Amino acid sequence: MNSLVKLRFRELIPAVVAGSVTMIASITLTVVSAWLITKAWEMPPVMDLTVAVTAVRALGISRAVFRYIERIISHDLALKAASRARSSAYQRLASSPNSTLTMRRGELLSRLGADIDSVSDVIVRAIIPAGVALLTGLCAVIFTAILSPTTALVLAVGLIAAAIIPPLLAARGIKVAEARRAESSEAYLSSLDLVLSNQAALRVRGEMPDALSKANAAARSYSSSLEAGAKDTAISAASSLWIHGFTVIGVLMVAGSLYADGGHSPQWFAVLVLLALSAFEAVSVLPNAAIARTRAADASRRLSEISDLPEAAPVELTAVSNEPVLRAENLSYGWDSDLGTCDLELPFGARHEIIAPSGSGKTTLLLTLAGLLEPRNGCVLIDDKRSDRVKNAVLFSPEDAHIFATTVRDNLALGAPNATDEDMLSILVDVGLAEWVEGLPDGLGTVLDSGAGSLSGGQRRRLLLARALLSDAPILLLDEPTEHLDASGSSEILSMLASDELPGERAQRTVVIVRHLR
Repeated sequence: MNSLVKLRFRELIPAVVAGSVTMIASITLTVVSAWLITKAWEMPPVMDLTVAVTAVRALGISRAVFRYIERIISHDLALKAASRARSSAYQRLASSPNSTLTMRRGELLSRLGADIDSVSDVIVRAIIPAGVALLTGLCAVIFTAILSPTTALVLAVGLIAAAIIPPLLAARGIKVAEARRAESSEAYLSSLDLVLSNQAALRVRGEMPDALSKANAAARSYSSSLEAGAKDTAISAASSLWIHGFTVIGVLMVAGSLYADGGHSPQWFAVLVLLALSAFEAVSVLPNAAIARTRAADASRRLSEISDLPEAAPVELTAVSNEPVLRAENLSYGWDSDLGTCDLELPFGARHEIIAPSGSGKTTLLLTLAGLLEPRNGCVLIDDKRSDRVKNAVLFSPEDAHIFATTVRDNLALGAPNATDEDMLSILVDVGLAEWVEGLPDGLGTVLDSGAGSLSGGQRRRLLLARALLSDAPILLLDEPTEHLDASGSSEILSMLASDELPGERAQRTVVIVRHLR
């Protein structure tokens, strides 16, 4: 179990007990039914069967009730574990923000979604079933031993074999398949996220068909990966049936031999045979438990990339002057390799524009200038202080900055918590959203129910720019501020950003803009 999914042993006891009581009720129902059938065959007085008939009815009802209770307890435990895991993961990511930049969005989505679900599913699909199988099998063998120690030995061997061999075969088959599934899942989520998050830009650039083709190929790969390992899973299921069958045959032969020697009633013989049949119900789920456990092991390994993230040491941020100078000296930037080099010296109030094709590393450069990504070489200085050590000097507005499903006011307040409604309305007019905000039913109090989906691409871009201009940061790093705007709108925004006096909290700022060729 991954350290993110914290689980205490005492939390498992109620679920295991409830599951074991369910299985014991099922086995007892089989035993009582076997006795009742064989006893009724002898046609005794009806009153001799009354208690058994009542017990069958009671056990049938109690089995369903206990199953319902076990499902509630086990699923509640799994959901709480998943909730704690996600909370711990977000806390770890928040305490090591720079480390998250090394993961693609698809990787984060896979880890915070499917991987945590897989690890928490182990509680319901593996840990609790294993505990129930152990307790139920032990009770079945003990009860059988009371009736016939020799038969109990045969049953014990069969249960142990069924608890070991089929799960091992199932785990071996799914191990290779799971590695392929995890890789294809990340590729599928990444390609799907690209299409859903950037559909407008992809259509404008004519790249949508290629993106859809890649997403379709990733979906096919993911679908085929789910079927991998089916052969070993089938072999595991077959081996479980064979072990079950041989065990029942062995019990039948031993019990039949003892019954033939005399001294035992027909009820004794029927109870032993049917008990052997029903005792395997608890261990029959162990191959699936092994599959869940194997998947969870790989998911746990991937989650360890989050749980093992180094917690960022507390850094004392220093203030800079009211008119800071931004300088990059022999700066090399990139992720796994250098994407480019840069030398800059921008006095306060300067305007600097970087125009380059998509994928050339423009956003990576801004991340490095903002101090959010470590330079591969060289340094970024703001008033001769490292950019990741200064306070409230730089605001980086990414192209995919989030629009929250809350009010327009709350979305703008992210840039300026103390801004008044007048300030917000003024800046919305400056960025070209006057008609839009006037048409909203509740003005700034209108809730954007679908987040970014409530806005067009151009409206979203203008709203993000308004958020940045409302801040009091002296240096603005703007990633694609004119994306999704037509030629007229783009020219309008660029002219405003190039003016000597900017709208918003500060008329004088240093502005760095990156955009791609149109």
